[in-house]
Amino acid sequence: MKNDLSGNIFNNLEVIEFEKVLNKNSHWKCKCLICGSTTIVSRPNLKSGNTKDCGCRKSEKISNTHTTHGESNSYTWKSWSKMRRRIKLGSKHSPIYGKIKIQESWDSFSNFLSDMGERPEGMTLDRIDNSKGYYKENCRWATPYQQNRNRSTNVILIFDGKSMCLYDWALEIGVHRSTIERRIKRNLPIEEILKRKK
Repeated sequence: MKNDLSGNIFNNLEVIEFEKVLNKNSHWKCKCLICGSTTIVSRPNLKSGNTKDCGCRKSEKISNTHTTHGESNSYTWKSWSKMRRRIKLGSKHSPIYGKIKIQESWDSFSNFLSDMGERPEGMTLDRIDNSKGYYKENCRWATPYQQNRNRSTNVILIFDGKSMCLYDWALEIGVHRSTIERRIKRNLPIEEILKRKK
């Protein structure tokens, strides 16, 4: 079908399939990434962003649920929502996300909150093992320092009997991580790469 929207994501709506033509506009069956329900949305409303979800965020039931757990714009809810969006986007977000799964019960915010608790100030959701998915035993609230040390793209350098990632070496020798990265690109010997700041 020309201009097929199936599989595309617009805000919090994932297009499932073509539904019908009404008033000269194609209408599409969509899955809401917030609550999981389906709704029919016209192409213009999807493309313009006039319709961002199935309407659940406006409903009294969902509003009450989110109010109980700290409002739908709480940091905890935002972390949950972003996690689900990354999974739904899959490899469109990042190559590794094509293989990452989320535990089924976490489709519900209340279950996620029960397992993880409220997000502490200054922390974000982190997978302990980046090769595995989002589930209770593999997730934690982490500081930016912990997140940086846990990146799957981290480079490990071994020098003077120590084995550490770039972030930790930067702290150790008193330079910025980007400085070490530039030294590596220049193919300097390890002694120069990890030369301490004077």
